[in-house]
Amino acid sequence: MRKKQSTTTIGGPTARRAVGVALAAGFLTLAVAAPQPALALTATTTKSAPTTESVTATTPGTATPAATATTVPSPVGTWSVTTQESDHPASTGTLFFYADHTLRLEAHPGPDGKPVFIGTGEWHSGYGGTLHYEFTHPLPGTRTGTAYVELDGVLTSSTGFSACGLTKRVYDDGGTETVTIVMTGTKTA
Repeated sequence: MRKKQSTTTIGGPTARRAVGVALAAGFLTLAVAAPQPALALTATTTKSAPTTESVTATTPGTATPAATATTVPSPVGTWSVTTQESDHPASTGTLFFYADHTLRLEAHPGPDGKPVFIGTGEWHSGYGGTLHYEFTHPLPGTRTGTAYVELDGVLTSSTGFSACGLTKRVYDDGGTETVTIVMTGTKTA
């Protein structure tokens, strides 16, 4: 997404009085102040993972920031996941969240240790560590088809997440069914 930046300069070297600007609890407050040097106020917001938000106030001739940037954790990396669909026993797999907002799921390790199926899809992060992702994968077993999975979750820490949603199964024989799914993950790389 685009980076939004605005700079406002209040007062000037010849101003008889300056207007002070304070941001408090999301409200803009104006107060009349004694003559002061110009104050530059810069606000920067980036709405992509990782998200950073900062506000910096400087007086001409100084370079000291008034606030520190806050960083929201990103899901980008490799995760060991446990998945529980309402009608199946829990299964394990590996979920890869890539920086380009695509993902890959390798699940249901077979006897040889290789995944029985591989799913692909995309992910999006939101405010406060929320996460939305969706992917498709082939349905293994005697009744073949495709699973369409959509989950909403939250990063519980920089190395953990939990999510829940629905899996819609579309079978090659024309049948369909929808089941609930819960996934938890631990970041491994």
